[in-house]
Amino acid sequence: MGSSISSLGIGSGVLTADVIDQLKEADESRIIKPIENKITVNNQQQDAQELLTSLMKTFKASASALSYSTIFDNKSVDVSGKADVEIDAGANVESFTLETTTLAKKDITKLGAVASKTTNIASGDGTLEVKIGSDPANPDKTINIAYTSGMTLNDLSQAVTDQAGDDMSASILQTGDGEFSLILTSKETGENQALSISDTSGNLDSALFNAYDENTNPTGYQKVQEATDAEFKYNGISMTRSSNDIDDLVLGVNITLKEEGDVSAVDVSQDTEEITGEMQQFVDSYNSLMTNIHDMTLKNKETGAEGVFNSNTFVKSIRQDLTKAITDLNEDGNSLLNYGIDLDRSGTMSFDKSVLETKLQDDPDAVKLFFAGGTDSNSNEKTGVFETIDEKLKGYTGYNKLLSTFESDLETEGKNLSKTHLSATESLNARYEIMTKRFTAYDGMISRINAQFSSLQMMINADSE
Repeated sequence: MGSSISSLGIGSGVLTADVIDQLKEADESRIIKPIENKITVNNQQQDAQELLTSLMKTFKASASALSYSTIFDNKSVDVSGKADVEIDAGANVESFTLETTTLAKKDITKLGAVASKTTNIASGDGTLEVKIGSDPANPDKTINIAYTSGMTLNDLSQAVTDQAGDDMSASILQTGDGEFSLILTSKETGENQALSISDTSGNLDSALFNAYDENTNPTGYQKVQEATDAEFKYNGISMTRSSNDIDDLVLGVNITLKEEGDVSAVDVSQDTEEITGEMQQFVDSYNSLMTNIHDMTLKNKETGAEGVFNSNTFVKSIRQDLTKAITDLNEDGNSLLNYGIDLDRSGTMSFDKSVLETKLQDDPDAVKLFFAGGTDSNSNEKTGVFETIDEKLKGYTGYNKLLSTFESDLETEGKNLSKTHLSATESLNARYEIMTKRFTAYDGMISRINAQFSSLQMMINADSE
């Protein structure tokens, strides 16, 4: 069409390319431009729908977090004394006291001193016998450590490590000039870890087993620390354990005793921080969702501002639907408005953290039942308010649900508009291609008529002279 239109109007001066362009521009404005405007709006609506879906899913995640009873399982622990106490999530325990009488201890035995680490301490082969248990006559375990003639203190220490390392440790301690002692220590605490050590062969240096005496043999064989059980009182009840780390007293309660004579008051209460934090997140995500819905459906008569969904009843209905779910009373006449939630006249939600904290302190089980549902004191099954809200939101965000259908409708509309735009554009181009050809033909006819008229005019002028 370009080659034919380039010379259009030469013959007539009337049927010019400008005329064609003006006519086509008018038709594009009348036919094509409205379709393009609709495509632009559809693109904006698809972007807005994507944002709406994202905000709705975020809001649902907040509601879901509060619908699970596990959020109420965390406990806050305050210990006044030296003991360490940790409470596992879900543990059913109330505040208690701990009185530590005796800490669990390891057995520490020091053999008598010799002149150096490399002193020969074995005159022949033999066995170092170690009985482990509170009763040497009836030990829980007996370990025979073989030694050989010519062994040094270093060698014996290594032999203990190699042959009994799972049950005890061996180290050499220099207690003074020319005084080196082998220290044997049980790996675990408790009375049943007591060590009874003897040279059954009698080939080790007797200095290793000569008993300690403050005056006559201050470097002799000595029980430095007796193996003992932990003795303590739990709420005034006497208890014993072989370890200072106690996890079998109350399910989910882990205690570490730290100091003899310590009295620790352990205050166990509902951990409100996670719950109030999730509630604030719920409020924030609700306000973000509602603010965007307001902007999307806005129609300001004074300024002329319009939201992309200002005439869409579905999007407008979301605000009312969700607000109703939040403010509705349950069968017991209870609502979130009793737990620190409030809605002002503009629909903005606020949260008074102190109200919920007080409710949790007064009756955490009642809050748990209202939020997450469960079985009440009369064995009736109750549906939690956040279970209801979460189920409501599933109707919007679930597979093939309201927002998914809304998205599909917008995508289908967009595809149809693109097809309509393409069809209208092709039809208009074809129309003006035909029109250009006709104008070119008409222009040629006019050009020939003009030439004929010019010749006739010349003849007339010649005759008149």
